[in-house]
Amino acid sequence: MTHTPMPIQKRIASVFIHVNDMEKAVEWYARLLGVPFRSGPYEEMYSIQLDNLLILLDSHRSGRFTPAEQALFALPTDDIDQTYEYLKSINVTIIGEIERFPDISFVSIQDPDGNLMMIVQEDN
Repeated sequence: MTHTPMPIQKRIASVFIHVNDMEKAVEWYARLLGVPFRSGPYEEMYSIQLDNLLILLDSHRSGRFTPAEQALFALPTDDIDQTYEYLKSINVTIIGEIERFPDISFVSIQDPDGNLMMIVQEDN
């Protein structure tokens, strides 16, 4: 019996984030991540390439989705306190305070459409 090679790679290539207002979402994510962005008009999909992941903003189901109530993903940081101050300086909606545990600290934030995500510092 021959063994079929695994066709699925062991990594996450992209994350879909459903949004209602593409222009607002593109500007918000670009500001949050410090990346340049193309000015509109925008299609129903917009991609933001990160070091190891593609964020896909998707507005083609506008008005027909409920924002994620749990974090969609986590972005890493080396300094959670500096990150917290940065988030405040760019007027990001911060949900609660920094949560600290022996090996991890994180803060939850909300995008303009109400989707939740986290910024995480791992203390190894």
